[in-house]
Amino acid sequence: MGKERNLIIDKPILIYKSGLDKLKYKNALGLRKLTIRECARLQGFDDNFVFPVSDTQAYKQIANSVAIPVVRAIAVEMKKHLK
Repeated sequence: MGKERNLIIDKPILIYKSGLDKLKYKNALGLRKLTIRECARLQGFDDNFVFPVSDTQAYKQIANSVAIPVVRAIAVEMKKHLK
């Protein structure tokens, strides 16, 4: 996960628009850190999948996982060419 040093400014600021950000914290560019659930969804995990580790370890595990939808799409294309 890191601190997005190359992408955004790390220092969060308090925002006052209700409804946009439940935690009310975004950085100076208006960006916020993705939640564990959002990262898991991007990698193709089901919403009921539980990560029985700390948040830091969950972010690392998700980042090191293989995106199942991508693997599935590659396998389908490979199967077409093997026939």
